[in-house]
Amino acid sequence: MDFSRAFKEIFGFFFKQELKAKRTRVFFLLSFLPILLVLIAKINEIRATYGEATSAQVFTQAVLIIYIQLLIPILALLFGSGIVNEEVDNKTLVFLTTSPIPKPSIITGKFAAYVLLGIIIVNVGLFLCFLIVNINRLGKMVHVKEFFSFVGVGILGLVTYMALFTLLGTLLKKAGVVLGLLFIFGWENLVQYFPGITQKFTVIHWIKSLLPRGFRGTVFKALMFRLEPSSTLESLVVLIIFVTAALVAASLIFKNREYILSETV
Repeated sequence: MDFSRAFKEIFGFFFKQELKAKRTRVFFLLSFLPILLVLIAKINEIRATYGEATSAQVFTQAVLIIYIQLLIPILALLFGSGIVNEEVDNKTLVFLTTSPIPKPSIITGKFAAYVLLGIIIVNVGLFLCFLIVNINRLGKMVHVKEFFSFVGVGILGLVTYMALFTLLGTLLKKAGVVLGLLFIFGWENLVQYFPGITQKFTVIHWIKSLLPRGFRGTVFKALMFRLEPSSTLESLVVLIIFVTAALVAASLIFKNREYILSETV
């Protein structure tokens, strides 16, 4: 079987399978939690409760941070690290690797399936949040453009983090999840306290740099040592190169590595 056909078969099978999985329903519920924050703020806004944050402020200061810095990385970690490891744990890897299909199609097919599922999970909640905030001004194109900018940033963030954690999961087993958590809650947050250009060694810097111009100040001003956002072109180039390199490396490792079903590291 050639690569393109194998890719389609792997993609279709795992997308349908994961769509029915319990963890997918859990992620959908988690993606809806920020809606409560925006809804409460919107109700206060309608009631003219002065002194309370407006729904737009909540969306900018809380919802975007929840999605970009928490939900998307965690979702990417659990999906990405499981691309190989869940097959090892379920002892189904032998059936995939002995099938007459190119091994890289297993990595890329499952990766694409999980990315599409992640996009659906994240953007349903994000759309509802944005709809609540802008319900009385949906006719303004500026807000529509902002929404699609958020969608694009979220997708690119999801793809980038999932590529990184797919590589970690291909190299390691349970340790990959631990390193992923340390990266998300440790490195990505710790580096903001370092001066200079150190922040450019995080994924989140490049993701935040792609946010609409009016929102960049909010997400960058909270840093102890403020580093100006990188340009859109530079951010796109860096992220695309990073994703490509991670997926190529993961595919090559998976193709040449002998996995032991009982391994625990």
